[in-house]
Amino acid sequence: MWRLSCLSASFVVVLAGILLAGSQSSSAAGKKGRVGLVSVSSTELQANGASAYPSVSANGRYVAFQSWATDLVADDTKTCGPYNDPCPDVFVHDTLRGSTELASRATSGVAGNHASRGPSISADGRYIAFYSFASNLVSGDTNEATDVLVRDRLLGTTERVSVASDGIQANGASSDAHISADGHYVSFVSYASNLVPGDDNGKLDVFVHDRVTGATERVSVAADGTQFQQASGAPSISGDGRFVAFASPLPSDLGGPGGIFVRDRLDHTTLSIAITPDGHPSNGRSMSPSISADGRYVAFESWATNLVPGDTNVCLVNIFSPGGGGTVSLPCSDIFVRDLAMGTTERVSVDSAGGQADGDSMEPSISPDGRFVAFTSSAANLVFADTNEASDVFVHDRLSGATIRASVDGQGTQGSGDSTSPALASHGRYVVFQSNAPNLVTGDSNGTWDVFESRLPFPARQGQP
Repeated sequence: MWRLSCLSASFVVVLAGILLAGSQSSSAAGKKGRVGLVSVSSTELQANGASAYPSVSANGRYVAFQSWATDLVADDTKTCGPYNDPCPDVFVHDTLRGSTELASRATSGVAGNHASRGPSISADGRYIAFYSFASNLVSGDTNEATDVLVRDRLLGTTERVSVASDGIQANGASSDAHISADGHYVSFVSYASNLVPGDDNGKLDVFVHDRVTGATERVSVAADGTQFQQASGAPSISGDGRFVAFASPLPSDLGGPGGIFVRDRLDHTTLSIAITPDGHPSNGRSMSPSISADGRYVAFESWATNLVPGDTNVCLVNIFSPGGGGTVSLPCSDIFVRDLAMGTTERVSVDSAGGQADGDSMEPSISPDGRFVAFTSSAANLVFADTNEASDVFVHDRLSGATIRASVDGQGTQGSGDSTSPALASHGRYVVFQSNAPNLVTGDSNGTWDVFESRLPFPARQGQP
């Protein structure tokens, strides 16, 4: 299989009632069938631009996503760049009521004056973290860099969280926001050197901001607090904000091409978790961690072949050079889950019988309880009759061992295009993803990427793996 090339977040009382009702609601997929189109306006007008990178609330009711569409809300009229192209914005769709709102707004209600991306939604759907180049979302934004912000949908307020503990704005770009389940903590990455004392490595670092106390700390540090000398990124924060998983090249004294780390903010420990069964560094790059709500399980993507026994799958890779091109066989990227309590690693990008994938797998999203893992794969052998020669979204049940394809229509027909960027709701009941397939729902005629929500057909589920 070829490696996938992908697309590389009186009114107060009413809204409070809407938010509180969420725990008893169903999703668009529940109302309209197994699969529902999420990136639509409140009048169900389909987006006139690409929509991508969804994040879903715990019960599947609220879905945040970014979109270049200009017809999802009435006042989205700004443009970006030298060609006056539409700016991406962050939206939230309520799948129960069918409403769509713009989240990248200032407290005054004015829409952001530049691009906003990468939403992350809290468990109850109240808070949306995202990053933005807009300078009018909060007062005093003069750093001319992307900032991380949080929108409170209940109070209608927007705050900047990529700041130092004294509130000073970052002197470098910040992005890749991930919010804890209760909205208390936000992890993010930043090139800024003034968010914490002693940050002089000149690299991208991972930080956590406490929205209650205002404190900001750097978590991409060793157990003794020593800063990493390599860039760190891709943070994923546990439900209570205690644990943060992130990716970084391993320090030279440990060897290895790239690792996954988990920082315990309470015990001030940092663990390397992309390791062999006997505790040695992996022999391939690892990235894209996703941590469970309690911090016990971490899913991640890796090209390593020594994390579990029997990892022998290879993929064909296009090689381009001035003298010509060709193909070469390299290890496929796979999805793994590390159990920090048991000290074990398992591969989950497998078929229901445990057979390894014949294509690359990437973009893991683990359910809050750690039982289910969604991922993207170009493999054609994970489920029966996968013949679309496209990337698909799969979900693996770690308890039963079953793997299903989620990027199908309501009758189970496979998508006729690529599907990527999955995110799981609590207990694995719903998965959201982006797709350019026009046949997942009827009437999808916009010819671009859309965001969908699928209700998964797993039986009633109890317990952990």
